[in-house]
Amino acid sequence: MATWISRQRIGLFTALIYFLLAGFAMAMNRHGGLLTMSPATPFLLAMLIGRSRRQWGPILIGATIGSVAASSIFGFGAIFALPMAAARVGEVGVAAWLFNRLRVRRGFLASLERVGRFVAAVGIAGPALGATIAATTVAIGYDLPFEQQWRLWFVGHSLSMISLTPVISLILSGAIRRWWRDAPHPLRLEGVLLIGATTVVAVGVFGQDHVPLLFLPILPVMLTTFRLGLIGAGASSVVLALVGGYATLHDMGPGNFLGSGIQTRMEFLQLYLACTVLTAFPVAADLSRRQALYRRLGESEARYRLLADHSTDIVLSVDIDGRIRYVSPSFEQITGTDPAGLTGQMVFDLVDRVDRMVVMTAHRDAIADPRGTQIVEYRARVHGGAQRWFETHTRAVLDGDGMVGGTVSMIRDVSHRKSREAELSRAASTDPLTGLANRRVFDAALAARIAAGGHAIAGCVAVFDIDHFKTVNDRFGHDTGDKVLQAFARMARGVMREGDVVARLGGEEFGILFPDTGIEQAHSLCERLRTTLAATKLRHGPSIVELTVSAGIAAIDGNDSATAVLRAADRALYAAKAEGRDRLRRAA
Repeated sequence: MATWISRQRIGLFTALIYFLLAGFAMAMNRHGGLLTMSPATPFLLAMLIGRSRRQWGPILIGATIGSVAASSIFGFGAIFALPMAAARVGEVGVAAWLFNRLRVRRGFLASLERVGRFVAAVGIAGPALGATIAATTVAIGYDLPFEQQWRLWFVGHSLSMISLTPVISLILSGAIRRWWRDAPHPLRLEGVLLIGATTVVAVGVFGQDHVPLLFLPILPVMLTTFRLGLIGAGASSVVLALVGGYATLHDMGPGNFLGSGIQTRMEFLQLYLACTVLTAFPVAADLSRRQALYRRLGESEARYRLLADHSTDIVLSVDIDGRIRYVSPSFEQITGTDPAGLTGQMVFDLVDRVDRMVVMTAHRDAIADPRGTQIVEYRARVHGGAQRWFETHTRAVLDGDGMVGGTVSMIRDVSHRKSREAELSRAASTDPLTGLANRRVFDAALAARIAAGGHAIAGCVAVFDIDHFKTVNDRFGHDTGDKVLQAFARMARGVMREGDVVARLGGEEFGILFPDTGIEQAHSLCERLRTTLAATKLRHGPSIVELTVSAGIAAIDGNDSATAVLRAADRALYAAKAEGRDRLRRAA
């Protein structure tokens, strides 16, 4: 019932306003025949594009009632009221339908492409339909020339809808009221002064007919648009419409240079207003979009700085050429060097000469493939001359136009891990291809974990399997398959924590032991590893190898054997593969 009442109110509101606007235009019509201006038509179009499709029915019905009443009282009489209503309401319905089809209902003046679609729907298709119906009606009923009446209708309604629809849309949407409510007092005062200046210039231009000064209002209109955005563009257009309309109706203004009747001068004014709207509103829309982008960039920069300043890893921002833009404070904690003096230096100079080419290649690959993450390990000298190992995760940074502007890297000191890897290698307990622990080490670590017992959270085991690994081998060769395994191993080491055991169990299968870790935290770490692999692209000559991985996770129960825990993780892995791969599943 509430919805029905709301729809009736919308219909009654539309009928009343449409009647007043249409009646005013008809009463001001001096030359006979069809109108050269139609403020009711853009009002109806603004109502439709500002409401949901479910409310179009009451709006169109209300407009039809208002049109019939206005035509019966001020127009061609009751006999032709219905055909004229069909012309007026029908052209707006077609224009609104095209708005939806052309996908320009929102932000229809936000770009040149949308301006073109807006003009096609509002300035051509809709008025052409209405002009055909209306000109046919008056040609039959009043023996007026069809071609002349068709042109009058088409030009008048086309220019009316183009010039007034954006302004009326702003008024009906409440944007002006919200702006006035939310704007700070100095901006309100500035807005009043700018609109006042626009009014003064408009009065000066349209109050005389000696010099063609129609170019002068463009300056205050654009200045108001730049300072106030869409509100400024709309308010300036309203000022020009009111001042110019009053002057033209009273035989004043530069339109008198045409030396024609009121009909031609009104068409000229509407053309002038349409050009002004199609200039100011796209500029205002672009400014609004850029301001929103700058706000988001500022917020993103603030978050980035907050995270970087409190991260235990080093955050490094580098431009395309490799010059350092920003280094987080943690650089000094890890290397003993003050990061303030590094800005502007080449980042590659900080890397050991032996590994410098590897880092440069990762930097270039990140720029060439903005969607991927490049992971590289290298050696570098720290304060005092000591050599340490670091691991860097690098991604490209895109600007507002989608162009690469540099890279951002997370750098972790992995010297302790590298030392441990060396010890495992000397003990012949690593996989020779990937450098990870082998199956023997993994089984021993798991068995020891279960045997220790007495832990509130014993830990978890995850089994990973690279998806479609056989296809990679068959298509690109076993050398590429080896690189895939090595890449996964690097990512696993980068994502996992100190104390986690990462091992190659055989073939393309890997296992990870999470000591003293709950299932939720283990799942989070595994998910990060899965998404990292999915976002990383490996190069094979001119080809790109895209990879995904499936995994099963099982909690360690002190009462179960190592075999039972691995079997549970395997069952979860098979479930992940059966459900389409590239996903994680927990053991039941």
